Amino acid sequence: MGVHCQVAENKVVISIEGSFDVSCYDDFNDAYKPYLADAGSVFVIDMFKTDYLDSSALGMLLLLRERTGGDKRRIQIVHVNQAVMDILKVAHFDQLFAVQPQA
Repeated sequence: MGVHCQVAENKVVISIEGSFDVSCYDDFNDAYKPYLADAGSVFVIDMFKTDYLDSSALGMLLLLRERTGGDKRRIQIVHVNQAVMDILKVAHFDQLFAVQPQA
């Protein structure tokens, strides 16, 4: 379980494994904060191994969105399973972020 970060050029890939909840707060913030100043950075939130997210995770995603200036192109949420997609859709996050389901 946890948050893992990989950086290649201007792409910051943050993988969430297990539950995306308040226990991930520090690790999630630590993963993206060093790259916020670079306006060219794209943040990819990989939820391939995410099985659950709660309201605190939604808040963390909103905070990242705010810190990137609300630019929908700078944040991508990818590999989202159906259970997590349902939560994102109920919260209308599919309208705020580029969200891609698992293939």
